[in-house]
Amino acid sequence: METSGIPGLNGQGSSVLSARGGSFGDNPFLSLLVAEMRTQTPLDPVDNQSFMEQMASFSTMQEQRELNDNLLQLLDFQGLLARLQGLSEGSALLGKEVTWLDAQGTEQSGIVESVFVSEDGGVRLRVGEEELDLRAITAIGQSKE
Repeated sequence: METSGIPGLNGQGSSVLSARGGSFGDNPFLSLLVAEMRTQTPLDPVDNQSFMEQMASFSTMQEQRELNDNLLQLLDFQGLLARLQGLSEGSALLGKEVTWLDAQGTEQSGIVESVFVSEDGGVRLRVGEEELDLRAITAIGQSKE
């Protein structure tokens, strides 16, 4: 029987129908369903309606899992776009003189030397020895140099 055109039967990947045996991964529902099918008694098999309900539940669960994966990917892309936008806005400040209030409330100023994304994902500016959050800037001016 030629099986090369059928996914999972050509020896590549894993499928319940593949010659190498099925792999259920981390899906406990499918494992439980297969165990139920193996252990049912011939005199009292699982009725078709019950089997179809279980398969519908499995299908719904798979779709929900795929939706969750897609939403997580969308959130990841959204975070990436926010960081890129912050870097773009911060890059406009390179070489400019910025003013901010330090921890004691004293006004400080300096020239923006670089813009980067910190470990927590926030856009930060390097001004001399200081690392500032982009939101800490209170004024922007032309460099006097």
